[in-house]
Amino acid sequence: MAMTLLTIACARCAGLNHGADRHCAGCGLPLGSAAPDAVAGFDAIEPHEAPGPSDADSSQWITSFARSAGYEAAPTARGWRLVVPLGSDRRQAVYVGPAGTDSEGRAILSLVSVCGPANERDCRRLLKLNARMVDGLFAVRVLRGEEYFVVIENLPIERLPVLDPAGLVRRVAETADSLEDRLSRGGDVY
Repeated sequence: MAMTLLTIACARCAGLNHGADRHCAGCGLPLGSAAPDAVAGFDAIEPHEAPGPSDADSSQWITSFARSAGYEAAPTARGWRLVVPLGSDRRQAVYVGPAGTDSEGRAILSLVSVCGPANERDCRRLLKLNARMVDGLFAVRVLRGEEYFVVIENLPIERLPVLDPAGLVRRVAETADSLEDRLSRGGDVY
């Protein structure tokens, strides 16, 4: 009896993969998924050590920043999810929340936007792009057990009063969406 080789077509790039593979060899999407995990971003703000009794409570600053950005905002377990409308009927979620403290003890605000599942092919290219980034950097973050490319911007909370929340959130969203568009070949998941 002849044994047939099981292949799985990738939901993103339609490349054929061996049935035992966990990720697409062409684009890195987790196989067996009908689509990338659209809600993986809810874990984009990582847990951090809670502030001590003498540390300033950053939650009020973060809430004020999220609300003053002017985008559709909804609270999440660790911060806020802001949805930024972009051209061509595209939208991009930016997650805003606390990220602990820096080496000088200052509370940090983190803005994170998911671009898509990480793959080896694009890692080197994104590291080179980081050298020219103005708002945010490309990074890899593990969300729900899988690696994703994200755009992340970390800022000391004390700088929030002098920032333009709407502009900063929009720039992070646009940067993330441009990579998502390329990775997903026009898909708008995140």
